Amino acid sequence: MKPESPEVLNAQVSEVGQWLATGLTFALALAAICFVARICIREKIIWPAILTVSGGLAALMEPLFDHLYGLVFPRGGQWHLYTTFGSAQPVWVPAAYVAFYGGASVIIARTIARYPSMRTVWRMYFAVVAMALIAEITYISVLEVYGYPGEHPFKVLGYPMFLAFTNAMSAVVGGIIASRLVPLLRGASQLYLVLLIPSCFAYGLFGGGIIYLSIRTASENPPMWALYLGALTVAGVIAWTIAMLGKHLVEGQPPRDPSLRPHPSAADREFAVAG
Repeated sequence: MKPESPEVLNAQVSEVGQWLATGLTFALALAAICFVARICIREKIIWPAILTVSGGLAALMEPLFDHLYGLVFPRGGQWHLYTTFGSAQPVWVPAAYVAFYGGASVIIARTIARYPSMRTVWRMYFAVVAMALIAEITYISVLEVYGYPGEHPFKVLGYPMFLAFTNAMSAVVGGIIASRLVPLLRGASQLYLVLLIPSCFAYGLFGGGIIYLSIRTASENPPMWALYLGALTVAGVIAWTIAMLGKHLVEGQPPRDPSLRPHPSAADREFAVAG
């Protein structure tokens, strides 16, 4: 993996694109927050808010993703929060995670609870893949606020397309796990959900991507045929993970109220019988 040149890192970000990206992303995040808040208030539950925060916390892993997968946010004129792993993070990145990973995982968990089938799992997965493709290509090729310089496998309109399948994994796997885990959590134990989306992100992009990343970082100019094969293993591991979790955690489950209220405890059931 060849280090990016100063010219690439310090390139000028599109001023118009930066304004549009910031406004659009924060608008989407606000819409997701309002959607989640409405659910929490109407159904008197808290887990959707915790899952949304979890999605936002996954933004802390973005710099490492950028460094390993070759994403560059141009620094010239960029409004950024901080720089780590050599990647300057724009102000709108956490908002994108709140909307894309936090809000989407809530929708997926509630949909799977209501319609627990493999068809639902795959429909949700490919819907998020399509959403990722549209968003990434828009931000890269239209708004020009970041990019993947150099050669990458399956790169179309500036975006390595295989990454859409991996980016979709965090929200989908997080939603699947939440649909089964939430009913088991009572009170403060629901705070365990706060690390769910970052964990899913790490598994998909770094765990599932270990072969590709090993090839990519083995030398400054790894052969493209090897990168293509490595990229296919990333998508393959994600597909296997989705299928495995869908089969064992979703398929065959009875439909549930999407509020996913905790199962009654033994003490609650005894009290109800006694009453």
